[in-house]
Amino acid sequence: MEQEEIFGPVLTVTTFETMEEAIAIANGTPYGLVTGIWTRDLHRALTVAAEVKAGQVRINGYSAEGSAHLPFGGFKRSGFGREQGMEAIAAYTQVKNVMINYG
Repeated sequence: MEQEEIFGPVLTVTTFETMEEAIAIANGTPYGLVTGIWTRDLHRALTVAAEVKAGQVRINGYSAEGSAHLPFGGFKRSGFGREQGMEAIAAYTQVKNVMINYG
């Protein structure tokens, strides 16, 4: 199996044998802002992305680019809530359901 790299909190200096072990190491930290995954296997990357507790997951790239339309924020001690995007607007709104029966 070709070696793949999964970078997240502390994984940049940690070795691991399996994808499950890498996920456990990443999720075992108190932080979860951004995780980077380098692989040619998109299915594996999406599996890791779904399992890792991080606010952002970058596949085959790791930089700070983004836009105002992309929500930004972390998990655990890396923050609560989201900045930017529709998720940030939701923090300033309250949902109300109004139903009208005309019959």
